[in-house]
Amino acid sequence: MSYAIRNTIVLAGFLVLIFGVGFYLTRIQQPSELRKLQRQAEAYDAVIAQRPQLERELKVSQDRLAEMKDKYEHRFKIIPVNDTTAETYAYLNRIMDASGFVKFDMLYQGAKQLKQYGYNTYSLRGETSYDNLFRFIWYLEHARLLYKISDMSLSGHEYREQAREHAKIVIPFTLELRAYYSSVSGISSPSVGPDPTLYKFVSTGKDPLKPIISSEPPPNIRGLVDVERSDLRAVLPDKVFIVDEKGKTHILREGDEVYLGYLTRINPSRNEAEFTLNKGGIIDRVVLKVRFGK
Repeated sequence: MSYAIRNTIVLAGFLVLIFGVGFYLTRIQQPSELRKLQRQAEAYDAVIAQRPQLERELKVSQDRLAEMKDKYEHRFKIIPVNDTTAETYAYLNRIMDASGFVKFDMLYQGAKQLKQYGYNTYSLRGETSYDNLFRFIWYLEHARLLYKISDMSLSGHEYREQAREHAKIVIPFTLELRAYYSSVSGISSPSVGPDPTLYKFVSTGKDPLKPIISSEPPPNIRGLVDVERSDLRAVLPDKVFIVDEKGKTHILREGDEVYLGYLTRINPSRNEAEFTLNKGGIIDRVVLKVRFGK
């Protein structure tokens, strides 16, 4: 093979190689990259089109965050690091100084510890006037320490102690109270200074538990147990131990007379006693249960 023919073949091979590479670059690789760049450009265009909306949403979120931070830094409620029965009892007595006298006893029911906070549960049972109870509950809910009432029952009760006096109304009540605490930094806070809430005037309004027409119950001149104002302390198969509103302990058996009625049934398995009362011709069934504390 002559030198000229060999050079021609080599040159032709180079031309074919160059043509193949050029064809691959211009017809396969570059169109693919172009389509990819076009998709990216469309995505960027979509983001740019959404930017005003995103900026508005960001502004709203920033304003909301600033508002929440301001509320947190100026929060009124206080969550102590811990809670004890003595501290809660002392706090309730401070509230009572503002609300008026509320007679009650308190039982510790236990604690519940959650991830960042916990609370102690207390059972309160007592009696007072409607106005005092209204203010007592209002201060519990609105004063600085974080206490919450999780359950409550109350009723209006008429009674007469002397024959010549008019019927009196008292509000026996039971409530379940939760005292919150937390040792987590940023959540807990110490109690500082007096609580201004306890100096606020609280309007109680009209007593919804006051009967429109008084039943004028008979006077309790014999000092019988007033069931609705008493606390059941123990239940045995044939008798119950009950403490009246004056702190006196009575032992009752089925059929024994109480104020406005009698003891109907003793249920030891459920730690309760059932009474039947005659309230001015209206027969009422009252069940007392033993409250257990820890």
